[in-house]
Amino acid sequence: MATIVRKRLLIEGWRHLAHSYALVAQAHCLSLLKRTKMDLRFRELPYFASDWKPTPGLFAPGEERALDGIPAPENEFEPDATFTLRPERPEFAAPRTGRRLALATAEYRVLLAEHRSGLRSGIDVPPTVDIVTPSHWSALAFIRFGLASERVHVVPLGIDPAVHRIDPVLRLGMRQRLGVGEDFLFMSVGAMTWNKGLDLLLTAFGRILETHPTSRLLLKGADALYPSKTYVAEVMNDLPAQTREAIARRLIYVGGILPAAKMGELLRAADCYVSPYRAEGFNMPVLEAAACGVASICTAQGPTDEFTDEYSAMRIRSSIGAQPLSPTETGDVLVPDVDHLIALMREACENPAATRARGVLASRHAHQRFTWDRVTDLLVERMFGDGR
Repeated sequence: MATIVRKRLLIEGWRHLAHSYALVAQAHCLSLLKRTKMDLRFRELPYFASDWKPTPGLFAPGEERALDGIPAPENEFEPDATFTLRPERPEFAAPRTGRRLALATAEYRVLLAEHRSGLRSGIDVPPTVDIVTPSHWSALAFIRFGLASERVHVVPLGIDPAVHRIDPVLRLGMRQRLGVGEDFLFMSVGAMTWNKGLDLLLTAFGRILETHPTSRLLLKGADALYPSKTYVAEVMNDLPAQTREAIARRLIYVGGILPAAKMGELLRAADCYVSPYRAEGFNMPVLEAAACGVASICTAQGPTDEFTDEYSAMRIRSSIGAQPLSPTETGDVLVPDVDHLIALMREACENPAATRARGVLASRHAHQRFTWDRVTDLLVERMFGDGR
């Protein structure tokens, strides 16, 4: 019988945390555990903030047991590849053995000095270290930093087809619990920071209520990691009093941590997902909403162009602008056309059948091309050339 040669892979990141990097690490691990040619280890990295706490129950019980069962690397374990998922500052240090692929995102298409580990340019990055980033939009930052394009690997994020799928029964149940009835429900998910375009969304929704007063807006924040609810309050306070009061009557805010399955149900309840973002490394909620059969309205020219198409997403016209990020550094931002955003939101709620049809196409597209197994195949190819 032929001996199976197993590739030794070390994942460095977080488990049991509702942060995008932790969710990505765990999703890849669950896919990698299916592969007989993979000898997998997991090293926990320190949390980015001291007040962050682990949150069990984000995945199904069997999946969490599988994740917990991945052993830490023994002293004698010599990985062929190390995949490091550390936000803000990529891990540029050479690995002890093999090669390192460091996950990194750059929403503003520039790598700030504070995130360069003291290196002057990509020329100083050890030859055994490459970057993995989820979009071509983000990849430009690392090429600008001086890394050769062949050392910057674009591997998109993915969806769990068992969680992110069309299910009319579960959709109806969640809508009943939310109390939205037959109202047209817009939705947006995220930290509610400036780059997400919350101010643009609330301004546009206020305008929508002038002609479609029964519309609703669901915002899903991340209160355990960011002051999302405070950001919403600050933007609301900047609106005219009459607009603020109208929105408050039609706004649903959810800030708590939800397991993946419950998050899928919440997304599925929406009629249209709206993301007028200014800067994103990928924008995973747009993909997850699409997989659940929810059409999206999102900023054109950004990373969402890379995983949506014109049939499943309505794209907000935008231009590219400059955003000061420090006294000496400037990044790229998208400047969405607010009037076009309002027009697209109005079109979505005035033509609900067409919006639902877009959602069906969006789900088909996501399930065909962006499951976690498919994107993990791509990651493995970038690491080893095979390894399934």
